[in-house]
Amino acid sequence: MRKLLRYFWPKTALLFYMDDKKIEAAFGYIEDDHHIAIEERRTIPIEQESEFVQWCAEIRETYPKTYITTVLDTVNQGALPHCSQDVMQRFGVDAELVQSLCIDNSWLAYTSMIEKRWFEKRCQDIPIDLLYSPFVLLYHKSRPLFAERPALFILHRKGMLLLSVFSQDRLWYSQMVLIAESEHDIEEPVIEDDDTLDELDFDLEALEDDVRPISDIDMLGDFSEDEEEQDTEALERIEYTLNLFEEIKSAIHKFYNDDRYDHEFIEKITIFDMDEITHDLVRYIKDELFMEASLHAFDPIDVMAELVVEEVGK
Repeated sequence: MRKLLRYFWPKTALLFYMDDKKIEAAFGYIEDDHHIAIEERRTIPIEQESEFVQWCAEIRETYPKTYITTVLDTVNQGALPHCSQDVMQRFGVDAELVQSLCIDNSWLAYTSMIEKRWFEKRCQDIPIDLLYSPFVLLYHKSRPLFAERPALFILHRKGMLLLSVFSQDRLWYSQMVLIAESEHDIEEPVIEDDDTLDELDFDLEALEDDVRPISDIDMLGDFSEDEEEQDTEALERIEYTLNLFEEIKSAIHKFYNDDRYDHEFIEKITIFDMDEITHDLVRYIKDELFMEASLHAFDPIDVMAELVVEEVGK
């Protein structure tokens, strides 16, 4: 019976995301029991994008009720802890230059309209129906882990970190950071701090005092004795992991000291990874920041599949 219903006007979804090397995509049927049954998944080199465009056209021709869905892959976007024009002004976001969306009547996701138009032009041959903020994907993935006390949730893909502090359905803090080859070359996020921030009254300065400078930590101690023979790629992974650690530490410090945010001490970090972060990052967090930390794989296709089913069911 299910196969028969699929034949007559089935609802389907084509889910994809891109990076500078490849397009990850999946096609499936939207079932009555509120999930997407993935039928086919493809990884297409970015230089063969025309192959993906052709696949989209073939699917749309065969299944007219197909929802083509992706995640917005731009730098100038973010999230704010309230849904109001006032909060945008407070954080230096020009409401006339961004497109925003209130999530669960609680917090605001926004993106630069210029970069959104650039993205749409970049995908002009792909008829996109649903476009999601990566902060929404992080929110959806993190929700089952929300607790009464706030915790830091991180989404990592190569070269970028999305950091958000959530408790229950409340957003406390959010930031997007680009990760460069060297910590000295790291670009600033969209929301910048121009003013000198006062220290908080409660004793959170100890966080900085208790953390030794990164140069003083024996980061290579657990590696094999022939570390001098490790290839360049392995050494770059070490440097990249250290840069991730520094950015996480910096974000925590900013959350504690930026008086535009409500403050609460956080003890737990959950990292969702789209690439291959080593567990050394978790070890650094536990050993140097004295915080609970965990690392989990993150597949945007799976998360978007859940969001599409919710959207179609509205």
